[in-house]
Amino acid sequence: MRTSGRFVLVSVGMFCLIGPLMAANAAWKWSGSFGDKAVEMLIIGDIQVHSRRADPTTAFGRVRETLKRADLVYANLEGLLVPSAGSKVDIPDKPEWTHPGPDGVKALKAANITVVGVANNVASGRENILKSLGVLDANGIMHTGAGRNIEEAHKPAIVERKGVKVGFLQYTARWYQDKDMIATPTEAGVAKITSIDGVAIDPRDLERFRSDIRALRSQVDIVVVSHHNRDGSTAVQFGATKGTSASRDRTRTEEYQKQLAHVALDTGADLVFGHGTHTVQGVEMYNGRPILYAIGHSTFDQPGYEKSTDGLVVRVVVQDKKIARVSLVPVTRDSRNDVFLLDPSAGEGAALVQMVKDRSSHPPGLKIEGQEVVLMERVTSTSNEK
Repeated sequence: MRTSGRFVLVSVGMFCLIGPLMAANAAWKWSGSFGDKAVEMLIIGDIQVHSRRADPTTAFGRVRETLKRADLVYANLEGLLVPSAGSKVDIPDKPEWTHPGPDGVKALKAANITVVGVANNVASGRENILKSLGVLDANGIMHTGAGRNIEEAHKPAIVERKGVKVGFLQYTARWYQDKDMIATPTEAGVAKITSIDGVAIDPRDLERFRSDIRALRSQVDIVVVSHHNRDGSTAVQFGATKGTSASRDRTRTEEYQKQLAHVALDTGADLVFGHGTHTVQGVEMYNGRPILYAIGHSTFDQPGYEKSTDGLVVRVVVQDKKIARVSLVPVTRDSRNDVFLLDPSAGEGAALVQMVKDRSSHPPGLKIEGQEVVLMERVTSTSNEK
């Protein structure tokens, strides 16, 4: 009897430990009823699966079921899928950075990450950029923001789901040496947006930006534009010209970000979001269309960023080839550096939602519905939005 009693107590104890873990790893419960023909897209923050993670397939473990149930998942891939040469070698102007390595692609495939943006400040070394794109191509993961020349770097990624075509464009406003990173008519690199002071944007880049969006608009039903925020620029970014910034506060949205987002939406984009500040910034509704200025981190293994845990998962529901809902859920990371979603109505999740509100210049109505925060919802009977 005593042995049996101990067995029951141990069993109950194990259930109490395993139960919450199973619940935490289950798919997130989304709100709303949109029908089988609706396309559900998830946009997640900066992702990087580093070689220091012994098993790359464990990345996204706590959100994998949520990601796998989505029709489409998009993220900024922060790091090149090439072996690291070591500190002070991978990116000369960012000596603490090491390339995450090619095995990171295993995590992307396991987590249903369909398409990634690759224009960011850690895409350094023309040959390494091409090798990283080759790893993505070999594994069937689409990409935008970099290529063998400037035409390829500005080429969109187009994904079709349930008869709906979604197009993605990505740019970076932060980089190091032009010679190592920026695409030219004949050399590999990334697509850029130039702002020296965080206020004005180079007119040539802005015109190319508009041209890219117009060309994509005619090919797809939904246009998503993202960019890697300037964040005050790097010390070597503009050569002899020193970049300036009104603030070093990464939670504040710079004026050029607002201009760029508004231009994107005025030109034909349906949704704009930013990344790269390692923080969450504010949101905005502009002429009925959503902007998320910085959505922070998702799974991020680069050493030195363990305390930069704030992030958002953005849910986009497309119905009748139009965006029907945009909502967000705050995320953080646990002691194993694994990302997980937070209840937006309580505790740390509620605090993150309040941060988004506080950092928004013109806070839209953010309504908590179930386990998500609704930023935008289209009223089908009266909406004329694309």
